[in-house]
Amino acid sequence: MKISNKYLLKRSIWYLAGFVMFYAPFALFQKLLISTFGLTGNTDIHGACFRMGIQGLFTGKSLNLLTTSGIIVLLLLVSALLIGPIFCGRFCIAGAFSEYLSRIVPEKFKFNWQKHLDPTPVRYGVLAGFLIGPFFGLSAMCAYCNYSFFQKLTLGITTFDLGVLGSTTILTAFIWLIVLGAFAKGGRGYCSYLCPIGATQSLLHSIGAKLGITYKLRYSPEKCANCNLCVKDCPMGALQSSKNGLKYNIHNCITCHQCEHVCPKKAISYGRGKGNWDKNNTSNQKINLPEVTV
Repeated sequence: MKISNKYLLKRSIWYLAGFVMFYAPFALFQKLLISTFGLTGNTDIHGACFRMGIQGLFTGKSLNLLTTSGIIVLLLLVSALLIGPIFCGRFCIAGAFSEYLSRIVPEKFKFNWQKHLDPTPVRYGVLAGFLIGPFFGLSAMCAYCNYSFFQKLTLGITTFDLGVLGSTTILTAFIWLIVLGAFAKGGRGYCSYLCPIGATQSLLHSIGAKLGITYKLRYSPEKCANCNLCVKDCPMGALQSSKNGLKYNIHNCITCHQCEHVCPKKAISYGRGKGNWDKNNTSNQKINLPEVTV
């Protein structure tokens, strides 16, 4: 069973909506917040900078809800807790761009990073470094940010001035779009390993998924035909086949619903209640921390 063109079109429309909502020259969401509530903030992706807001919270700065970034960060955190990483799975055009770019590359040329390198400890390690870095005077927030790069690329194309692209953004583009994008299975290697906001959302989602009132992916093992179509089509590699059946890594899931739509038996669904992933001895992966000997 292949993903229907109707679903792909619907998903693409969501990502285009995210582009119009958050990126210049549009940035309609930031402009709406500024004009309606009199907030301060930039009318480009920097006015919706989730990373600066998250980093500011961790370093002891208060979240200023009188700014566009403050409101958007709050919405991001609450939505991730209650319904999953909806920004990643629905609105992030940067992640979608690399994923869709990989679709035009033949599978034989792609490397399955998730199969050989577990994303969970890497992405949370990157998140930890991202949060701790400012205490040591280190920050690579904008220089190696794919959001910032996409913004510069958009403005460069619309103004016919690609001089806005510097050496760090070109390096970011190579890693994001080539190594971890076009030539990576799923095309979302950057999302899996290097995006701190994706890791933040996944961490909150893993906590929220334990509550019965929140939305999450649910699994009905009795319906599963072990066809592995969901494993093949998951852009994040969050689903893997094992000798015990289907294995789900909630820490690397963006709830894009692609697995749900490709499953011929409707064994995977999205809603409230229990996830049921543990019924087939395939419980959510835990973060294995090294033992400390005292």
